[in-house]
Amino acid sequence: MKESRALFLWIFLLVIVSSPAYAAGRPEPEIQARAAIVMDVGSGRVLYDRNIHMRLSQASTTKITTAILALEKGNRKDRVRVSRHAAETGGSSIWLAEGEVHSLDDLVYALMLDSANDAAVAIAEHVAGSEEAFVAMMNAKAKEIGAGDTHYANPHGLPDPEHYSSAYDLALLSRYALQMPAFREIVQTRERVIPWEGHEWSRLLQNINGFLFGPRSYPGAIGVKTGYTQEAGRCLVAAASRDGWELIAVVLNSPDIYGEAASLLDYAFASFRPVHLVSRGEVAAQVRVRQGYQEYAPVVTGEAVALPLPVGEDIPVEREVKVPPEIEAPVSQGEQVGTLVVSLKGEKVAEVPLAAARAVPRRSFWDWFLIGLKAILGLA
Repeated sequence: MKESRALFLWIFLLVIVSSPAYAAGRPEPEIQARAAIVMDVGSGRVLYDRNIHMRLSQASTTKITTAILALEKGNRKDRVRVSRHAAETGGSSIWLAEGEVHSLDDLVYALMLDSANDAAVAIAEHVAGSEEAFVAMMNAKAKEIGAGDTHYANPHGLPDPEHYSSAYDLALLSRYALQMPAFREIVQTRERVIPWEGHEWSRLLQNINGFLFGPRSYPGAIGVKTGYTQEAGRCLVAAASRDGWELIAVVLNSPDIYGEAASLLDYAFASFRPVHLVSRGEVAAQVRVRQGYQEYAPVVTGEAVALPLPVGEDIPVEREVKVPPEIEAPVSQGEQVGTLVVSLKGEKVAEVPLAAARAVPRRSFWDWFLIGLKAILGLA
């Protein structure tokens, strides 16, 4: 363990000394939204919070989860027949008619660009067989992702006492969705033309998210979804990238969704910087291997870690290598043998798997016999 302790101390000092000292960030903006958050997409770290676990009506931001399930559980090329129930769904729609047939892909675009409630129900019925079964899938997915303040009663977001979420959960769900290339592609699309049976013209889907397009657009915006009902007020899940660094801002029940989201993102981009803490594949320790061809096996980090830290502050970053005193051969390359825990001010912020960098075969009986014989003959 001496090797791992020495390496830990060296990295601990390196991070403190090399953390760049940027100019001081700006003060937190004055936000009137009932709840708001800024989250780092890469790490999930919260950079601004206001009532982030308050359960509120979420309106059409619901459709983020509907889209996740459509893309994960459905085939984008599937043909979907619209039911009467879907066609009669109230609120925002693209005027789907019973019996119309569309690709699942077109319906997901309608869902996220035009916020079409009728498309949401058509998707739900196709993917799960019924709207009720799909809602059960939505609740299971939210639980899987860790959205503990969320409960769905429908796939579109029309008001219901049992339909709610929180700023934190919406950021968490959006962070998950943004890992999906298809989701990113869809939410950043400005417009799309899809068929309209029985008409001489096609439907033009236009992205209603003013954070991406138009006079209220934000530089580097990459999504995600607006929402409005009288009960929920105006809501926005906004994501943006600057110099390759991505953040999510959520404002719920806000008098100015675009202005407040922009202020929150400006604040976070100015007040924090992503700091590289762990590289993928770096040697973290040497572990003794019992009965192996090699006495020690190097263990390496399985993933990289970068965290946003306040500008102008050198925050001590602690790294603790957790590996057993020894492991027994055979050892496979890539086999997990421990973890690297990264902490800031005593708070654990990341846990990185440590894996064997190479295979270590187990010595056979004859190997040990030859070793003993050589020792006896003085040939060792």
